[in-house]
Amino acid sequence: MKQDRVIGVVLALAGVGLAVEATTFDVSFMTDPVGPKALPFLVATMLVAGGLVAIARPRPDVPLPPADIAIRMGAAVAAFFIYAAALPWLGFFVSTTLVVTALSLLYRGPLLPSAAAAAVLAGGLWLLFVRLLSLPLPMGELWIR
Repeated sequence: MKQDRVIGVVLALAGVGLAVEATTFDVSFMTDPVGPKALPFLVATMLVAGGLVAIARPRPDVPLPPADIAIRMGAAVAAFFIYAAALPWLGFFVSTTLVVTALSLLYRGPLLPSAAAAAVLAGGLWLLFVRLLSLPLPMGELWIR
């Protein structure tokens, strides 16, 4: 019950932090009527709402995960932080392939099929964003030099 409230506070604070960060996005209004702030604000609203629900109505019957699963969950969160840091340097394709491979390995997927599936996923996402949606993705400073 106490862990629900702690997680609720963490979620609510993360949502507030995301909303504050989204206010710094500055793109011309003519680019997109909604602008780049809409999605972060939507996610921030959901995080704050979920956090407040967890604080107000904690569930006493939800056990904490076993230690091995908690460690894998923590490693997955760390992988996403590393992904965010590596994205400008390595670029979208390489960073996405590495993080998806890492997540697959965390959940005991075989190495070569995981890496192949991650590369296909990264390539598909790249095609979706760059070719179909005309949204630029980072190429990576490592490759541009």
